[in-house]
Amino acid sequence: MIMIKNKLGLNLPLVTMSCMLFTFCSQIWADEAARFTTEEKVSWDKAYNSSTKERFIPVELFTGGNWDGKHELILNEVSTSACASVSGKPCDNYYITGPFKTERNDTKIEWAGNEVSYYRRTFSIRGGEVESFFTINNSRDGLVRIYDKRKQWGARTYNGLGSKFPLGYWKQGEVRSYPSRRPTRIEIIELDGPNHCLTFRWTIGIGPFSRNSDNNYTFCPDVGLKSMQHNS
Repeated sequence: MIMIKNKLGLNLPLVTMSCMLFTFCSQIWADEAARFTTEEKVSWDKAYNSSTKERFIPVELFTGGNWDGKHELILNEVSTSACASVSGKPCDNYYITGPFKTERNDTKIEWAGNEVSYYRRTFSIRGGEVESFFTINNSRDGLVRIYDKRKQWGARTYNGLGSKFPLGYWKQGEVRSYPSRRPTRIEIIELDGPNHCLTFRWTIGIGPFSRNSDNNYTFCPDVGLKSMQHNS
């Protein structure tokens, strides 16, 4: 083969082969991404059972991580971020990493054993960082905070009996209450909305509720927290 060089001194056959290889590889990557996206979409489609009127809510809806479609509650490794709007304001960035493990189990989560696996979530509010640790609660039907640190009240620990996010099988309009230090309640507002987003109402304490004790949250696949709305 006679090698021909252009004005830039490039070896045209080599450049041509490189371009062909790059195009071929790019197509493979695109096909693989499309296949993965399709498979994951099917998983979210199948999360709702029209016969039982139930939806399986995986941990990945909270984290925004990829879900394999298995109806299991597992804290898989993640490092995600989401920009969530609070009461219609410009969105704030929320970061989730983990799982990590506590040195000992100081909660009332009986199934966890001597150590508790948890996710670390951080975001900024009013100029200060909020750091929270989330794990599967004692009743295994939600994610609960076991640690929270923020500027206005410092560090707090929790017993793991409450819930901050529903997990497992839930129905439209279902309400569950939890015997945490302050009574906690979750109500499903929209079980399987557009793009398979979930909206629920979370309250803590006994009404009349103060700010941040009565909120609506919306979480979406591959996103995590999408929005929060104060109800009081």
